[in-house]
Amino acid sequence: MTQKELVIEFFKNNPNRNIEHKEIVPWLREEWKKRTEKPFRDPDRAIRKLHQEKFLIKTGKGIYRDDPKVAFMG
Repeated sequence: MTQKELVIEFFKNNPNRNIEHKEIVPWLREEWKKRTEKPFRDPDRAIRKLHQEKFLIKTGKGIYRDDPKVAFMG
């Protein structure tokens, strides 16, 4: 599993919901550490990159959403 896949997993498990960085970042860090015993270095960047790839929709500053009807993996 990659860090990108972990971010996608989180959003796929929480579709159509606006999620703030302060909710997802701690989960990503803890879950990655649990699964790999390594730190997740830059979860913010991973989230922004998925937005840039049109996988996530940015609904506000630091707030992202996965809308399966709109977003697509480019």
